Order: sequence, then C-alpha cells, then structure tokens
Amino acid sequence: METQEGKQSLFIDRDISWLYFNERVLEEAAKESTPLLERLKFLAIYSSNLDEFYLVRMPLLLGQRKLDKKNRQLVDNPNTSNHFKSVKRIIRKQQKRFGSILVQNIIPSLGEEGIILNYGKELPDFAIQELRTYFYVEIASYLHIMDLKGSISFFPENNHIYFFILSSDDRRFIINIPSNHISRFKVITHDGRRYVFFIDDIIKHFIGGLGDFNAIKYISSFKVTRNAELNIKEEAGTDLSEELMKELQKRDFGLATRLLYTADLPKEELNNALDFLQLKKSNAMAGGQYHNLKDFFAFPITEEKLRYSPHAQILIKELNEASVVELMEKKDILLHTPYHSYDTVVRFFNEAALDSDVTHIYTTVYRLAKDSKIGHALLNAARNGKKVFVFVELKARFDEDNNIQWAKRLAKEGVQISYGIPKIKVHAKIALVIRSNRYYGLLSTGNLNENTAKQYTDHSLLTVDQEILQELHSLFSFLSLNRRKNAEDKIDFKQLLVAHFNLYDYFIKLIDFEISEAQHGRKALIRIKLNNLEEESLINKLYQASQSGVKVELIVLGICRLVAGKEGLSENIRVKRIVGRYLEHSRIFNFFHSGDNLLYLGSSDWMHRNIFHRVEVCFPISNKDHKEEILHYLEIQNNDDLSATWILSDGQNGKIESGAGISSQEAILHYLQNKQVG
Repeated sequence: METQEGKQSLFIDRDISWLYFNERVLEEAAKESTPLLERLKFLAIYSSNLDEFYLVRMPLLLGQRKLDKKNRQLVDNPNTSNHFKSVKRIIRKQQKRFGSILVQNIIPSLGEEGIILNYGKELPDFAIQELRTYFYVEIASYLHIMDLKGSISFFPENNHIYFFILSSDDRRFIINIPSNHISRFKVITHDGRRYVFFIDDIIKHFIGGLGDFNAIKYISSFKVTRNAELNIKEEAGTDLSEELMKELQKRDFGLATRLLYTADLPKEELNNALDFLQLKKSNAMAGGQYHNLKDFFAFPITEEKLRYSPHAQILIKELNEASVVELMEKKDILLHTPYHSYDTVVRFFNEAALDSDVTHIYTTVYRLAKDSKIGHALLNAARNGKKVFVFVELKARFDEDNNIQWAKRLAKEGVQISYGIPKIKVHAKIALVIRSNRYYGLLSTGNLNENTAKQYTDHSLLTVDQEILQELHSLFSFLSLNRRKNAEDKIDFKQLLVAHFNLYDYFIKLIDFEISEAQHGRKALIRIKLNNLEEESLINKLYQASQSGVKVELIVLGICRLVAGKEGLSENIRVKRIVGRYLEHSRIFNFFHSGDNLLYLGSSDWMHRNIFHRVEVCFPISNKDHKEEILHYLEIQNNDDLSATWILSDGQNGKIESGAGISSQEAILHYLQNKQVG
C-alpha cells in the first residue's frame, strides 16, 4: 500500500501548484518589460484569482483542518495538518510581494508618466473642494451606516468592502464602501497631472464630518469572503434552473472562509470584529490598506502607449467574396484566436440563422457573453423557423445566472433547451448545422463567446467532414436525453474522443503506443498543452512513458501535479508554463506515432472531473496544412524563453536560461500574419 509520503513524492499538491501559477501572474506584474497599465491589470488578475481560491478551495481546506483536529492521528501527516498552514504561508508571502510591486515599482512609474495614484496618503489640499462635492453628490447616497451599539442585523456580503470605525466616545460603526455601485476611483487633473483617488480615502476623509461620529479614533477596511459552492440537488426530472436560482440566492450567505483586514488593526479591535462577525482567528488574514484590488481592471486612465501595442486581428480573405458555408465546402477552416478574428464563428451562426436551406442548428453553451451575438443568432434562427437545440450547462461556475437567463430567453422563442445532466457537466464546445441534408460543424477548444475570444488563446475548426459530424450528431442526440450514459448508450466514436465514452481509454492507448515504440528503440514523443494536469492515473502513465524512454514535452498553464525531471521517475519529462498578454486556454495533444504525428484539439483538461464527470470533446486534425500549422504553433511555444517558466519538481516557477529571446505569443502572431500574406 502506498504511503502518504510516497504519494506526496509522486504528485505535487493541487492547491500549492495553483498558488504558484498565481505567483507567476504576479511576476508578470513585476516585469519592467510589461507595459505599465498592463502591470496593473496583472495585479488585478492575481487579486481576482486569489478571491476565487478563497471562494472555492479554501472551504475544502477548512473542512480538512476540522477533520484533522477531530482525528488526532493525522496531526503529524504533512499532507493534511500542515497543508493549511503552508497555503496561508505562501499567500502571505505573495501578498507582501504584491504590495512591494505596487508601491515600490508601479506607483513610482505611474508618477513618471504624470499619473499620481494617491495610495495611502492624505487627500491633497487642491482636491478637497471637488472631492467634498463628489462625496456628498455621488458617494453619500450609497452609504449605509450601521451603529454596533446593541444588537443589529448585519451580514457582510461576499467580497464587498467595509469600514470598521471606532469613535472617540468608543462607539463602533460599520460603513460599506460602495464600489459595486460606483467606480472605485475618482480622477482629478491638476497642474498637468492626473490624480487618481480611491473612494475609500474620500469616504475616510469626509465621514468624520457627519454628526454621529464625533472624532474618529480609528478607521480600518475589511472584507469577508464566503464559500461559493452550490448545494444543488441534481435528480432526473427536477427543474435544475429553479434549483440553481434558489442556491444562487444563498451564495452570498455561505460559510465565511476569510476575514481580510488592514494589517495595522489593533489586536483588541480585531478580536472584537471576529466576535461580532462570528468568525475564528484561523479565518483572519492581514492585508494591505486597500482590498479588492481586482478593481484595477477598471483603472480609469487609458493611455495607448502604456498598453500592449494593438494588432489587427487576421481576417480570412476568402470570406470577402464567399459565405462561411461556401468556403467550408472548399476547405476546412482552422482559426487560432485571438490572432484570428472571431467574426468567422459569429458569421457561421448568423448565416445559418438566415439561410433558407438550413433546417437544424445544434450547439452547446458553457459561457455565453452577456449580450452574446451567438445567442442572438440562435434566437433569430428559431424565429426564422429553424429547429434549434441548445444544451445549456447551467452549472458553469460563476456563470450560472447568465446561463439561466439565456436559457429562458431561448426557450421563450421555441428553442429546444436541455438544462443539464445530473452530476455531469457538459464542457464540450461544439455546434452542428444541417443544411440541405448535409452537415456543417464547429469544434473548438474555447467557449462560444466573442468577448473571451479576444483574450484567450483557442482553436476552432469549421469542417464538413461528414464522418466526424455524423458522430457529432449522435452526441447531440445523446445530450437531448438529459441523463448520464448507461450500458445501452453504445455510440461508436471513431473520430471524436468523448469523455464519458472513449476519451480516457484512447489517450491511454496512444501513450502505450509511444511506450512500445521507445521500448523497441524507435523515436517516441508526446507533446501536450493543457490548462490543468491533475488526474493521477494519467500522470502515472506519463511517468511510465518517461521511464520507457519516451520524450514528453508539456505546457501547463495552471495546476500541474506532475513532478518533472525526477531521476528514476520523470527525467524525460519537462513542463513549461506560459503567462503573457493572452490567457493560454487551448488544449493540444500530439503523439509522434511512428511519424504520423497524430494531433487532437479539444476542451478537456487532464483533471479527474474533466475525464470522468464531464462530457468533453477532442477532435482530430488531419488536414496536412492545418497539422503543420498546429505543430509549428507548439514548436514556437516549446521554444519560448521570455514568457515561459519551467514548472519545477516542487511546483515552483523556474527561470529559463536566456536563449533565442522568444515570446511565443508575439512569434505566433508574426507567423500567422506572414502565412496569411503568403
């Protein structure tokens, strides 16, 4: 039986790995080569990511900690009892680094550009009059003052920020900071410079002028983060949308996982706050003077020279004189967004909605844009008499409400809606159009979302391969059943790899083939690009491949539990992480396969949930030109030494020694632009 210590040496802890990914985001904010306002954006990404960690992962860690206390024999287990402390230690270190990057690097650099971020300073005299007017006209109407004398009903909303106030007569108050109603920032131009003020400081300065407070002895900001998991009763025949709506209303009232407070809050007042909020010390974490710095996403200064240089998205030239369907009849279309324009995908749906020869449209929805052009195309198609089937995954975390609203709008227009499969998520990114009894299909690695397509790297294949699309039609028929796969569901997928059907077994088969090749002294190579690598059985298979002499090259953005480069285990495996201008989101699977270079793209990460508890679709790339394109794309990313880091055996990010000076995202853009011109 494998010991916990043995298991720990085989697999990096998933939470620790994720935190090191977020640390890599933080380092992008520290780079002087990153444009100044983009550095602020990376701080916002880090802050947003950390909030999500406390929303989703920390409740599980707190639960494990409680189990440790009940079961004393686990106390000395480094994989359990010390894990919570390790996580908090890493976060504290990162928060300190966050503050250092902002205060010592970014704010002075902003000042050199004439942008003064008033951070931790008194309001300057020249701004007082204008800010007083702003306080009473714009801010005051959203303030809710709560006197803690006696018993009051106060429940801090999830991730909202508040002030805790102690007055000179020892009365205590809580006041909300209404950044959810108005901008977090106010800009004033003075002497040719732009001064940016937090509304926190404006409130802090003028709140003392209200009669209730007398003199303020102490004022400190805080926020509470709560468990965001939804307790959904998923049973066949139940209305999942109604169940979800009920649970969404409870999300802001979940178990508190963190009290984030200002570090200089006196210990006595911290204890008072913990008692009042009914929290424990283990939930408390000291932070900086300002919370919710994900609000830097909406930093009010826009300056082109301080942003990434804009680039024109590549357009498919042939679509100037042909419809998408007409071009698909001539050749498959492979898009690499955001380098390619996503307009081609939008046109695919819009043209289908208007085409009188189109009779049916099928698609899956995981994260639609709030005002989605694709959503409107589906509405329009139904109004135009098409039979439209949409599988809406209501359980897409943090998009549940948006998906429910879209499902209701579509259903109102007569679209056939499937709301979900009990205990299974449908994460596949697929669409199928039937036109004159012929199939036209879209298979993608990314969500059908024109907004995120501008920020996430993904691949989309538009194809008329009837064998692939017949299998896609069979999958949609299964999805319409609204139930889990059972023994009677024997769809014979030969082209598509579908989680819940054949995906896992086929990936094992492909790895085994490379192992056999290596054992016979032939070239064996596996190259995989993923968001997350967590499933232990697949990691063990890659270890087996490495030990057999297979060269394994991995690019993993987020969680990577595989221990790379360990003698006797994984010395033939190397893992890179790429963080740059765009979020690396695509999944690519390449197996050398005796020179055939089998190539699959798809929606599935190698996580337990994706492999065994989701419907995912990976699809083959067989066109010679497209295969060459993807392989070159992978080659560029494997040679990245500027935006990439190694993922070391302990999960940390290791610097790549200077080589050719390749930033893969820039190099891929230039490659695709030159290919288009050629």
